[in-house]
Amino acid sequence: MQKPETKFRNRFRKRLDIIPNSWFESIQQKSISGTPDILGCINGYFVALELKATLKSPVTELQKHKLKKIYDSGGFAAVVHPENMEEVLENLNRLNTYEATCLN
Repeated sequence: MQKPETKFRNRFRKRLDIIPNSWFESIQQKSISGTPDILGCINGYFVALELKATLKSPVTELQKHKLKKIYDSGGFAAVVHPENMEEVLENLNRLNTYEATCLN
């Protein structure tokens, strides 16, 4: 039987995969501490998402710190749980309406 966070991750990931102009990578548990669960790019914008099974699931201080650093650097960073999933997905889809440039 899957853990609640795994069920949520699978459901959310299916929704991410249909966003146009996007790429996402799930980060394994053995990666560097505090690194968000999913990293990606939409239309040139860096995206970092920390997934939680419920609204009450704790976010560590290190996770908060890393998400803030990403946000302060111009990336999209969010803690996602079932209660705010639709709102986050709407905001992610809006990134496709902004003009973005990348240096190659």
